[in-house]
Amino acid sequence: MTGGRELRGGVNVVRRRGDVVHRPASAATPTIHRLLRHVRAQGFDGAPEPLGFDADGNEMVTFLHGEVHQALPPELRTPELLDSAAELLRRYHDASATLVPGPGDRWWLPARSPAEVICQGDAAPYNCVVRDGRVVGLIDFDAAHPGPRIWDVAYAVYRFAPLQAPANPDSFGSPREQGRRAARFCRTYGMPADEALLDAVADRLRALMDFMRDQAGQGSEAFRSHIEAGHLDLYAADIRYLDANRETLLTAFEEG
Repeated sequence: MTGGRELRGGVNVVRRRGDVVHRPASAATPTIHRLLRHVRAQGFDGAPEPLGFDADGNEMVTFLHGEVHQALPPELRTPELLDSAAELLRRYHDASATLVPGPGDRWWLPARSPAEVICQGDAAPYNCVVRDGRVVGLIDFDAAHPGPRIWDVAYAVYRFAPLQAPANPDSFGSPREQGRRAARFCRTYGMPADEALLDAVADRLRALMDFMRDQAGQGSEAFRSHIEAGHLDLYAADIRYLDANRETLLTAFEEG
């Protein structure tokens, strides 16, 4: 495809032409389009509308207007944004829960048990559209897959609270402040912030590290470059940080 505005993500290069985004398709794309059509039919308007494929085989989806940030800038580290992110993820999960599995469904990531919802798979600031200080949309459903709610919430909390070590360039706040923000996110979503959540965050990061190694081993230049840039070391350091600050975080969960 030629023309249009190029938008670079963590793995894919996409192009926008007007209000249509053209993205590289995968074997999972037809299933993801079925998911997007389903949640929109359930009244969830915070996801792109799938529009099929272009002549080059790229998927086409509608463009969601707003801002997207790699990490939260200081002006967006607000209770209002945190609440809106949790509310939107809950609404998406509830809409996805009624999707009936099909015999031809294919997902990029393996399904996890219990398959309570279709996890967005990468719910983070860089996949959230912000308008007027609130998260109003989710984009990039490539990593969507059936799984438990906590699997998605854990990663969202890791990114939005954030539950990250000070050396992580996306981190901010003390462990106590992070724990309180995590508790607020979970309370707004409707899930307890407790030891199970902390365990899920660490497990989610380990699964991400395994996936990155696997993709790099299969020849993915994008994931290979991420590993060379130190992403695995960053996640491993964040897991150690969670363990070292476990009691402080659990106390903050109760305060938050």
